[in-house]
Amino acid sequence: MTGTASLPSPANLALSRKEDFKAFADGPRRTQPDVLTRAQLKALSPQEQADYNRSRREWHANLGPLRTPQLAELHEDLWDIIDSNLQDGDKAKGAVAVDAFPGLGKTTSVLAFGPQGTRSRSGEAATD
Repeated sequence: MTGTASLPSPANLALSRKEDFKAFADGPRRTQPDVLTRAQLKALSPQEQADYNRSRREWHANLGPLRTPQLAELHEDLWDIIDSNLQDGDKAKGAVAVDAFPGLGKTTSVLAFGPQGTRSRSGEAATD
């Protein structure tokens, strides 16, 4: 393979940078494709059907995490810690360490929470 045209931009992967994470949090949400009946599917042209199938594949490939009781509990704990972090800059603030075995969804859980917290804090800052 030659060239780098198919490689993603590093900016898409740099969620550790404040600006990139804000862009991720404030970015547009995916919209679910319309649910079509069999008759509607048969009425699509080959190009329309290919476009529809691609949008369905993209939708299913990017479903968010399911809100399990464990995820809800983690998010509740994260809100408790974030809401209590109102200390001045010279005071120590609480931190969070999410610890579990590999592959259990630590990063996914925190990334699902991050945009909510970012949007919430942005809204509070706008009203101050």
